[in-house]
Amino acid sequence: MINAGTKLRIEGPQGKSWTIMNRHERGLEFKVGAFVFVGLAMLGALLVQFGRLGEGFKTYYPLTVRFTDASGLLKGSDVLLAGAKIGKVAGGPRMVREGQGVDVPLKIYDYIKVPEGSKFTVGSSGLLGDRFVNVVMPPGQPKAFLAPNTHISGARETGIDDLTRGGGALVNDLRTTVQKLNQDTLSSQNMENLKSSMEHLNQATGALAESSKKLDGVIEQADSTMASAKKAADNLQSAIADTHKVLRSATQGKGLVATLLNNQQLADDLHALISNLRAHGVLFYRDTAATAQPKPTEQTKPARQTRSR
Repeated sequence: MINAGTKLRIEGPQGKSWTIMNRHERGLEFKVGAFVFVGLAMLGALLVQFGRLGEGFKTYYPLTVRFTDASGLLKGSDVLLAGAKIGKVAGGPRMVREGQGVDVPLKIYDYIKVPEGSKFTVGSSGLLGDRFVNVVMPPGQPKAFLAPNTHISGARETGIDDLTRGGGALVNDLRTTVQKLNQDTLSSQNMENLKSSMEHLNQATGALAESSKKLDGVIEQADSTMASAKKAADNLQSAIADTHKVLRSATQGKGLVATLLNNQQLADDLHALISNLRAHGVLFYRDTAATAQPKPTEQTKPARQTRSR
């Protein structure tokens, strides 16, 4: 009787032997082989689904896009629609017989429909990234779609190579400008003229400084004169005010001057007194001036006081 865990060894002629395995060991080896097979099959499916191998099993329809500059586009570059891959570049750019630019063949997945009026551009993933073809759909609901083998005009976005070319042209223009400045503006004759102008400017600045010093003295004298004139004007205003006060007191006051200015009779009497004094003196004073003058017509006058002789 043979146990399940034992092996049977048979010796044959000429030293040959055979080992007979039981059914338990054969089942274990079958399970291991099946597991390995399933793993390899799953690995192959993943490679086909997510790798380049799956591209061969998909169907496409061709489109041709004409670009004025398709540098950087290679065979196999992606074609993206709103960031999703919808195909690839079927071949490198080809020169056209008529017109300018190059034709780039595209392969679009047959289940993707590109609306008419879509814009095809050559984009770049970053400044130094790979080139790809970007498709931008027109706004609104699409009414028609591009048919296979359609020729479309494309455009190109600015990338690092375009910036490099523009920078090179800018550097050349800048170099030419600097050379013209060195030859024309910064020539030896112009530098001598500039030096002479700077010397004249220094001289003018020195003369201006001297004039400023003299002008400071003139300004100080003018300030002193203005202060004196202001003081004199203030004194004049004070004198005028005093004069106004004197005149007001002389005309409107109660003193002798106001009486002489306002009372005509008193003024006449004083005039007669002075005339008598001049004619007769103090010792032989007589009132002859009053008799010599004609009597004025009588009119209402205030009573005249008798003067003592």
